Amino acid sequence: MNETLHLLGATDIAARWGYTRQGVHKLAARPDFPAPVAAVNAGRMRIWALADIEAFERGKPELGDPSAKMRKAIGYHLARRNPGS
Repeated sequence: MNETLHLLGATDIAARWGYTRQGVHKLAARPDFPAPVAAVNAGRMRIWALADIEAFERGKPELGDPSAKMRKAIGYHLARRNPGS
């Protein structure tokens, strides 16, 4: 029962994924993003459990793989250019 809780802020998550903090905050607004376990600095800084972030990452290779991120971005761009295709 002596487990350590590993916590991450937006800067930690951004470094983990190669994103900006703003990119992390944009993802955090999605309904499927894990809820923070705490907020500090008058609620301006949210903190997430590493286990929750790892669970969110599963099935989302673009979060940790720059080439997968690029493929997803290109696919999104192409789909927006050719909406009827």
